Amino acid sequence: MAKANIEADYWPRRNLQRKVLGGVEGMIGKVFMVGLLSCGMAVGQAAVGPAPAAMPAKPPAFDVVSIRPSAPDEHWSYGISPTGYSQHATVLAVAIRMAYLGSKDNRPDAIQGAPPSLTKDLYDIDAKVAGADVPEWRKQNMMHKEMLQAMLQAALADRCKLVVHRVPAEMAGWALVVAKEEPKFKDAPPDEELPVGMKLSDGGVAVFTGEGNHRIEWTYHSATMASLATQLSGVGVPVEDRTGLKGKYQLVLKRIDMSEAQNGMVSMDEKNPANVWDLAALGLKVMPIKIPAETIVIDHIEKPSQN
Repeated sequence: MAKANIEADYWPRRNLQRKVLGGVEGMIGKVFMVGLLSCGMAVGQAAVGPAPAAMPAKPPAFDVVSIRPSAPDEHWSYGISPTGYSQHATVLAVAIRMAYLGSKDNRPDAIQGAPPSLTKDLYDIDAKVAGADVPEWRKQNMMHKEMLQAMLQAALADRCKLVVHRVPAEMAGWALVVAKEEPKFKDAPPDEELPVGMKLSDGGVAVFTGEGNHRIEWTYHSATMASLATQLSGVGVPVEDRTGLKGKYQLVLKRIDMSEAQNGMVSMDEKNPANVWDLAALGLKVMPIKIPAETIVIDHIEKPSQN
């Protein structure tokens, strides 16, 4: 994938210092053991003891990582390609936010203890995934980037000697609930053949069925409410599924006509998913809630080591 801007994951360059860190001055494999007990015992001999434990699984890491200062004429870009990750003319705070917080947490003070250079110095990051890891890498979607986060954490620790600790916090969010009327969508057919489209975390698929930018519409196939809530989080504030609906459904999610918003018929607050997407047409709504979160405190960071 060519360098691409991803709206849910970036902030315009002129707002990086303000939105990425805000008050900056104030601020992965599972280890497992396999016990192999040998039961072979010869007559008159003692039992053979347990075999040595297996080595821990190696955490995922990029095969190649390049971090270098941006050239003066470098254009800002950010993208996740089929074989890696890149960000150009971007402060390191963006990579740290993605590595530890993902795209759902946009609190300006979510990263603390950072030196001023973290929001001023521009760098180019180009990271490639090893061929053997590409199939797993491509399973990620816009809102689920656990593999990317683990790899970025490893790269930042290696190249920038980044050390952080986490502090429990809270953040504003939304609860997706059923409105007073019945939900206005139907169960997915049990034998539904899924079309080609954006894969959802629950195995469903979302297909763009709109007509370009003037009519944004997505049709969801075999989608859970949890998956829908995840997609609604793309407006920058997390959404949790509290509908109590446990099935898989077919539904059409339409973006609200912005001309109506401009005429005052709909609030322009885009952090409220109900002001961006027509949830009422689905018999759904959102309610403000507090969601557990984490603040990332930087204990140590250095300028990136040479490539």
